[in-house]
Amino acid sequence: MHDSSARPSVGEVRYFEDFAPGEEYTQPGSYTLTEEEIREVGERWDPQPFHIDPVAAKASIFGGLVASSVHLFAIRTAIPAGSEAEPSAAVSALGIDKLRVRAPVRPGDELTLRIRTLECRESRSRPELGIVRNENELVNQHGGVVFSSEVAFLVSRRP
Repeated sequence: MHDSSARPSVGEVRYFEDFAPGEEYTQPGSYTLTEEEIREVGERWDPQPFHIDPVAAKASIFGGLVASSVHLFAIRTAIPAGSEAEPSAAVSALGIDKLRVRAPVRPGDELTLRIRTLECRESRSRPELGIVRNENELVNQHGGVVFSSEVAFLVSRRP
């Protein structure tokens, strides 16, 4: 899967050798936010008025309720976990960099996850593993990028 229009095959495990810099695809599945969920996550993890109180949120710079960055990061993780795409041979996340909230996310927004592989390299200390670095973008129903990050993770090499 090295062309930029390709998508992972359903049911096929992706090993380190199956990733290539420059590949890009949209992960199967989407996530639609509700007002109740935005408020619930906000109350528990980021109790700012524009995440939990519709009246205060209307008077804020956002003009209404918006999802917190903590919520968006969780959704970024949930989309591939709940999709029917192929499982990867990922072993562990190594780090997350360049987290950016690009635009407000509101109740009713439907988000999809676009993934672009930036780098693949063999692990010097663990020859049975490789390191893949991806750029991830949550995209709303209008095609706008609302959240992005770079994730590096360990992936098993093909047996």
